[in-house]
Amino acid sequence: CVSRTARIILARTRSLLHILVVQFKLRIFNSTLVCRSLFVDWNIEWKPAPYPCTEAQREAAAKRYGLLLSDYKPFENDGLAPGDYPDLQPFNEAHRDPWEHYDYYPIKRNYNEPVPFYWEFYSESGTDPNLQETAHYGQPMWKLLLKFLLTPVVLFSFILVGEWYKIFQPEKAKQYPFCGTDEHYTFEPQD
Repeated sequence: CVSRTARIILARTRSLLHILVVQFKLRIFNSTLVCRSLFVDWNIEWKPAPYPCTEAQREAAAKRYGLLLSDYKPFENDGLAPGDYPDLQPFNEAHRDPWEHYDYYPIKRNYNEPVPFYWEFYSESGTDPNLQETAHYGQPMWKLLLKFLLTPVVLFSFILVGEWYKIFQPEKAKQYPFCGTDEHYTFEPQD
């Protein structure tokens, strides 16, 4: 026989489980809930406006992104442009000052700072658009390839020439002091 408190606890547990199952089913099968949960950290105000055609629209777009009008340059209007988003020079986060106090240090960004459109490609672990200037001191790739290939070719040629022309220490016959009449014997068989 089950006591009254045990029956109440069992009934409450069943109702809680029923609520959890219903919410779980709604979260999985309701597409609006799924879509909303995917874009929790996005705001409609962050969507770029249409491509600026007039000077007033350009001024408004520059003000919106916190840029001077002279610094603001939108993408080319080729039909694939992301609206009025500015065409910023891509940079890698690794080249930013590590000692500066950023608002969000893990990605070295300050609040309301404009970023390139494809910003996620240029993280510290991503690609570096300035690799040529930073890692190779501005040298062209053909020079780097020549340096890379020339080293083993030169070493191999030295080894090859050394095989053709042997270099050895010249030797004289063994010299013995006071060798006037003394005979020196060897243990090699006589022919």
